[in-house]
Amino acid sequence: MPPIRLRPPLGSTLLALAAALVLTAPGPLLAQQSPLTLTGDGGEVSILADSIQQVGGTTNLLIAVGNVEITRGATRLLADRIELDRDTGEAVAQGKVVFYDGEDRLVGERIDYNLRTGTGVVYNGSAFSAPYYSLSGERMDRVGEGVYQIRQGVFTTCEGEAPDWSVRVGSATADLNDFISGRDASFWVGKVPLIPWIPYFAAAIRRERQSGFLFPRLGVSSSKGVFAKIPYFWAISDSQDATVSLETYAKRGVGVEGEYRYLLSEQARGVARGFYIHEGLRDTQGRKDTRNGADRESFSLRHDWQIAPRLALKVDANVVSDDFVLREYGDRLHERTSQRVETTVSLLQRWEAWSLVGTVLWYQDLTSTRPVELQRVPEVRLQGIRQPVPGLPGLLYEVESSYTQFVRVVGPEGPRLDLHPRLFLPVPVAGLVTLTPFAGGRATYYDQRVVGQRNARVGGFPVEEAVREDRVRRQVEGGVEAETRASRVYALEGAGGLAAVQHLVEPRATWLEIRGEDQKALPRYDAAIDRVGKVSQVTYSLTNRVNGKTVAGPDQEAVRWELARLVVSQTYNLLPGAAEPFKDLKADVLLKPNEYFGLRGEAAWNLYGLGLRTAGLGVTGSYREVSAGVGTRFDEIASYHTVDGDVAARLTRNLAARAATSWDVGRGVSVENRFGLDLSWQCWAILLEYVERHRNEDELRFSVNLLGLGQAGARAGTSLR
Repeated sequence: MPPIRLRPPLGSTLLALAAALVLTAPGPLLAQQSPLTLTGDGGEVSILADSIQQVGGTTNLLIAVGNVEITRGATRLLADRIELDRDTGEAVAQGKVVFYDGEDRLVGERIDYNLRTGTGVVYNGSAFSAPYYSLSGERMDRVGEGVYQIRQGVFTTCEGEAPDWSVRVGSATADLNDFISGRDASFWVGKVPLIPWIPYFAAAIRRERQSGFLFPRLGVSSSKGVFAKIPYFWAISDSQDATVSLETYAKRGVGVEGEYRYLLSEQARGVARGFYIHEGLRDTQGRKDTRNGADRESFSLRHDWQIAPRLALKVDANVVSDDFVLREYGDRLHERTSQRVETTVSLLQRWEAWSLVGTVLWYQDLTSTRPVELQRVPEVRLQGIRQPVPGLPGLLYEVESSYTQFVRVVGPEGPRLDLHPRLFLPVPVAGLVTLTPFAGGRATYYDQRVVGQRNARVGGFPVEEAVREDRVRRQVEGGVEAETRASRVYALEGAGGLAAVQHLVEPRATWLEIRGEDQKALPRYDAAIDRVGKVSQVTYSLTNRVNGKTVAGPDQEAVRWELARLVVSQTYNLLPGAAEPFKDLKADVLLKPNEYFGLRGEAAWNLYGLGLRTAGLGVTGSYREVSAGVGTRFDEIASYHTVDGDVAARLTRNLAARAATSWDVGRGVSVENRFGLDLSWQCWAILLEYVERHRNEDELRFSVNLLGLGQAGARAGTSLR
């Protein structure tokens, strides 16, 4: 049985405690009911504690005990016990010491802090700067607002007592809102000094974008040799930044790549990219390549400016030094397989029913060294959508017109002016179908007349020969449009998350007749306008749509979208003597039943024994941590058939894998294969990628990312404001 203790009466206990306080207190006892406020040279200081003892005499000392909090401006000092000399402003904090320096937090065994000067010392302390920076040291001297001098420090962005990686410095200066720099450093992985000595170390630790070197990307290429890309990010301002990378290739030379991003306003933004290399090291099988020592470059500029709500300027400029620079130095497949690079400058003005577009198009053909380019400098298009004719109820009109100045080295060039107005009169019939008779005319001006054809002196490709002659092609056209619609709604009452689906059937047919004069011997700049001659045809189509509507919860709106669509269309030539009156049967299909699966396809089938002429199919799917896609393109006329696929999956918490492939079925070769692994932990990641390309060009890439270091460029693209 435990011993029985006699508890004294409550009154005698309180008396004993009061007597002890009177006998032992060094000075008067200040209650905690309200903070103690001191005013001095260093500004206003607020002290809050369970008890505050004031010691008189020459020291003028305050002793605060229990949940002590001292506030001076943006700094706060928390501790179990603090001794404050009111004359000098020196405060000594001990026991669960926490110091808040603005948004940063420091903890230590003891903190000496001068409330007047704002300087102090943290012993065996650690500083934590948002969002993930951690800095510790045997001694941390505060020499300014958020600035510390550190002895025997450790810097990391990892959590825990034993970080996955850290940088240890003998001495350093850290601005918790900017950067840390130090000497006699070493890089540790766990408890292993991977790099035993680094004479100088510096890292940016800002919460915002900051200038600095990003992590390099290393690799080896079968055609370019060992390569390294060392990028530097420059945070120019809140609205612009740039990334400049030094690129070295053991078998090619030294180059530089740059990207400049800017945001002039909410309506104007853009990005410019450039690449340059001097191929002073290029060599092929012991023999100097013809491009050895050459200077090769590429440049692109994308600028978007919404000048006014209905006035916009767009610039998309792309220039290369030669036809092969993208094929050899481009990263993604679409760059390496580009058949042309274009520069387009367009100014668009919109009204309610009209639009005016001025465009300059200049391009470089990358598939041939022959001068086959046909430039448009400029092209002006005025288009009016179908709209009522003023003063004539029921009658509609539309206008398509353009002016183009064509420029090229070989073949006809010059201006072309095209005017194409049409009138429409929709007539509902018994509420079942709408018949729309239409009539119009077309006048197209040329200053060239084609007189023959020859083979070019360089390359031997066929070229039209023309003479200078003003000509106007005149056409009249007419026809009838017929269309109707039938729909039905099926209530599902929540089945599959759907409240209802709507099925629509939309048949449509158009009969078109075109007759004209001076339709021969015209230069053929583009088929859409110049190859329109005598026409007598019927085009018909059948569209099936299925629209879905989700079940709406409380205070929610239902989501509506197109679940599926199938369009089948064809044109029949009515002209007498047509050898193959039925044109290709075309189909377009869309399937999007949910957020996990999607399908889009199109095809054209020849009815006269040629079979499938063109086809394209793309399927995408995702479920939880796995996403995949596969697509194919087939064109019998252009003689190509490709299959592309990609898949990405998070295999474990720390491991993600991805793969992509592109296969040329027509030639039976693999165009490109990519395999990548991303190993990521709380504060670091390793990225591995292998790229296998056609023509025996392989690359292996490797990079390491440490959280918070060298990631400014990754964030900059979304941080401009």
